[in-house]
Amino acid sequence: MSVVESLSKVINTELGVEYCGEDEDFYAEMLQDYVDGDKSEELNKLYAEEKWSDYRVQIHAVKSTSLMIGAEALSAKAKELEMAAAQGDAGTINAKHESVIKEYKELISVIKSALEA
Repeated sequence: MSVVESLSKVINTELGVEYCGEDEDFYAEMLQDYVDGDKSEELNKLYAEEKWSDYRVQIHAVKSTSLMIGAEALSAKAKELEMAAAQGDAGTINAKHESVIKEYKELISVIKSALEA
């Protein structure tokens, strides 16, 4: 089973492959870059320090890279956090940060397993 097939139940791999010019090898590279570019620790640190401007930059990257690989739901949640950080809306960030980071880390783990299979 290819990486694309194994991840198709978790993320929109068709969209991800489309963003990669219909090149599945390039898509696999993008998936590896996504795993290697894990921003969860940095986001947790910025969250704890309430550095919303820097947090916005990092969550923006999660939003964009998640969409690139076809993780549309996670991208939408990251976008909500990005907008909240831009507005200094700590309430929304406090309410949603933990669940978004959990989902992000779980996705990274699933992708890593699929790439290693």
